[in-house]
Amino acid sequence: MLKAIKLTAAFALVAVVFSGQALPSFGKPVKPVKIPAATGWNSPVLVHSDEAHRETSLAMSPSDPNVQIVCAPSGVPNTDYNQSYFHISHDAGRSWKPMRVEGGPTDARNYTFEGGDCDVAFDAGGTMYSADTWLWNLSVGHSSDAGKTWDGTPLAASGLVVDRPWLVGGPEGTVHITYQDLQCCTPSTIWYTRSTDFGKTFTPTTSVATAGPDGAFTWQGNLVVAPNQKDLYLVYSRRQGAAVGDLDDQGPETLWVAVSHDAGASWKSNLIASLPNPISYLYPSIGMDKGGMLHVVYSSKSKADRPVFYTFSKDKGESWSKPMPLLSGVAGFSPAVVGGPAGEAAVAWYGSPDPKAYDKAKADWYFYWAKVKGAGTTKLRISAGKTTTKPIFSGRSDIPEFETVRLDPAGRIHIGASAFFTRPDRSTGWAIYYQSER
Repeated sequence: MLKAIKLTAAFALVAVVFSGQALPSFGKPVKPVKIPAATGWNSPVLVHSDEAHRETSLAMSPSDPNVQIVCAPSGVPNTDYNQSYFHISHDAGRSWKPMRVEGGPTDARNYTFEGGDCDVAFDAGGTMYSADTWLWNLSVGHSSDAGKTWDGTPLAASGLVVDRPWLVGGPEGTVHITYQDLQCCTPSTIWYTRSTDFGKTFTPTTSVATAGPDGAFTWQGNLVVAPNQKDLYLVYSRRQGAAVGDLDDQGPETLWVAVSHDAGASWKSNLIASLPNPISYLYPSIGMDKGGMLHVVYSSKSKADRPVFYTFSKDKGESWSKPMPLLSGVAGFSPAVVGGPAGEAAVAWYGSPDPKAYDKAKADWYFYWAKVKGAGTTKLRISAGKTTTKPIFSGRSDIPEFETVRLDPAGRIHIGASAFFTRPDRSTGWAIYYQSER
């Protein structure tokens, strides 16, 4: 969801464009934290305890396993250094440093004060891509030298007030993008576009899903693209009411998958499930395994707990299995899923062993993982647990909007995640963590 921190962009924009002054640098030192890892996991790495927010995206280079990037919104309009929080690792996630993704004076993104919502991706050739929203459009950047230099455009979208972009890298030079109108406050439409020239130009946008009589407000989860670049799938939820009041008071929702089999030229939506309560926090997640099976996860409150639910489709999103909890008796939020070998998926989320943690002043919070094997067969198996032996955070926690999970070529899970953090002055706020399976 679009993040706002201040509304002085009009005057600040004029000042920056005409001042001729260099843009400010950024980046504060990070001290490591020691949280013991659970069996089979490396200890979590604190990416940053200040330059962070409740939405963390993670991307891993397919050409160099040492190169990884994460991002989180900084607040729009960011008149301090003009972009969201981006961080890069050149040593397989062991250490991280802040990264500027906007180029020199000829890069028009320098003057549009991004910071709203962001995402990151790599194409098959290893080119990095960044997406970052500003008050009127979507900026997209690209780097072909592991983040040393960047170029891009502040006008990648056809519409105004762009919200929640998602990037998917394709063949070298190709990046797919979905975004939508402001989700919280107006009847919304989800849009799709792509670039085949390294993010320099973009195809005209096509409508993925719009408001309708069964729901005026959509909340788009991520996009997945089949290797043929023609089959595209996007998961989203729909409800009648705007995002007003507490999450649990916003009424029932329906869960959908939007499907395109002509490279995004046209779309249709299929119902996955009708839910009595909202999806928590906001976004469902979809993954595609190497056999073409689709996997979807979401979190929703039940009478006894708040599980992360899992469902799959064997027929390109036409029909779906009955959703099942991955782990019962707990509180789970902000799940993400990625497909593995045929019939397999990996899931990560932020949660608590206390099923009522959302309503309590103090609770223990962890990163959780789950693995699904044998989906679509009579031998479906689910394993799940925590990634650390001690909590990532203890206390009253805000809830992330989403986390990110990836698989490396060896099938190991990598997590880029937001969590609450206690600073030396005892104040609390967001931090970004990275953690990997051994």
